[in-house]
Amino acid sequence: MARNVLEVNNLKTQFFTRAGIVYAVDGVSFHVGEGETLGIVGESGCGKSVTATSVMRLIPSPPGRIVEGEILLDDGNEKVDILTLDDSEMRHIRGNKIAMIFQDPMTSLNPVLTVGDQLTEPLMLHLGLSKREAEARAVELLKRVGIPAAEDRLRAYPHQFSGGMRQRVMIAIALSCNPKVLIADEPTTALDVTIQAQILDLMMHLNREFGTAIIMITHDLGVVAEICERVNVMYAGQVVETGMAKDLFNNPQHPYTVGLLNSVPRIGENVKEALTPIPGLPPDLLAPPIGCRFRPRCRYRQEKCEESPPLAEVAPGQLARCWFPQGRGSTPREASTTDVATGATT
Repeated sequence: MARNVLEVNNLKTQFFTRAGIVYAVDGVSFHVGEGETLGIVGESGCGKSVTATSVMRLIPSPPGRIVEGEILLDDGNEKVDILTLDDSEMRHIRGNKIAMIFQDPMTSLNPVLTVGDQLTEPLMLHLGLSKREAEARAVELLKRVGIPAAEDRLRAYPHQFSGGMRQRVMIAIALSCNPKVLIADEPTTALDVTIQAQILDLMMHLNREFGTAIIMITHDLGVVAEICERVNVMYAGQVVETGMAKDLFNNPQHPYTVGLLNSVPRIGENVKEALTPIPGLPPDLLAPPIGCRFRPRCRYRQEKCEESPPLAEVAPGQLARCWFPQGRGSTPREASTTDVATGATT
């Protein structure tokens, strides 16, 4: 079993606004092993991207702040809690040990610097390469991610690239220092279907070649099914279900996961048949519901759901934050249930 290169424990990120405190990420825990692909899914506003930017220590402050938790990075010698690092130490980690691919490369790339300048900077900063060595490595990286005429494109600016090519540049920058963990936040959302497939194939090829752990953040369940080994389902700032991708797709346990899968169109089904949406709207994270956060929208809710359920095992290898899981072979949990994540009893 591969060792965990990243462990996130009880992460809480809040935004302090004039209207009140937004509980954007509330007690999220997960891990990713060396060379593993982990998917984090959920609808817009569930806390996926805030979780990613929290791991990268890129939460805008004010108004945001990480108020609790630990983020442990295994650098090969010891585990380091990156929340305890100062800004200088974090700059050495960011882009070197942990890298991130953002959703829109046009807003992530500097429009007034050439692609070559943006590729060589982390190579010189983190690896100590000379300008000539960094440029040679940059050309190699551009070729690796499938950009033709790499030597010439090194002197081009971001606006001279197509959307798919800009995303390839972002991947090249992210992988330039061979990071242990690569976080991809909706990396294919703005691309057409053909380019999406090429980018996903590229990421998986690089994952196999370098053994980089990938955290794929997306709302696209098709992407998750294609490339992820394990999946975390998030709702209202919390992980509500986690397990192996094949188990989660074949036997979802949490009613929210069931609702997500039922709302996805499937090839071969009756096109005249309406999809089954999840009723209601996501909760206001300024004032999250008491107890189970999915309770106001859940068709299976009972009085017990006014108590907050822990994330606990409800089927072999599957954990769900639910008193009444809906998967095959699952049974309602007793009032006293051991929380697998913390070992606490409620």
